[in-house]
Amino acid sequence: MAHTPTCLVCQKEMELGFMTDMGHYDTIRLPRWCAGTPEASFWSGEAKSSQAKTGAKVTAYRCPTCKALRLYAFDEPAQG
Repeated sequence: MAHTPTCLVCQKEMELGFMTDMGHYDTIRLPRWCAGTPEASFWSGEAKSSQAKTGAKVTAYRCPTCKALRLYAFDEPAQG
């Protein structure tokens, strides 16, 4: 992304950040956007790990005023 997005509610410049999720043994994982629908897996839960490997990392921006979030899934590695 060439520029920082503007909040759709407040029209303020948003700040870059990221979201986390806890994995096995308290590992920290970053969320990914994956095309299609999740394929349930007995071992990995709600989606097969092979689907997540092909997904795009999610980049998050937050408005400092109203705290709204905007999420992006860029084709290249996560920004920032």
